[in-house]
Amino acid sequence: MAFWGLAGPATQSLMTRRVSSSEQGQLQGAIASINGLTGLIGPTLFTQSFAHFISQTAWHIPGAPFLLASVMLFSSGVIAWKTTKS
Repeated sequence: MAFWGLAGPATQSLMTRRVSSSEQGQLQGAIASINGLTGLIGPTLFTQSFAHFISQTAWHIPGAPFLLASVMLFSSGVIAWKTTKS
């Protein structure tokens, strides 16, 4: 949960309200699995994008990891909005 910051507990609380008490373990396991995967993939993805855009391309963009993160956040927002739309 260290990666979630302030939003993690609130998001987890909202998710636990949507499942029954018999499914809480599955939900917590899924959340832990996602946290583990992002803990492995995130640092590698962002350090590689930083390294690529400061050395190997004609474009020198040291802020590329932040641009990538903003694109990913926007995309996840669109997916969440379409998924939860009534």
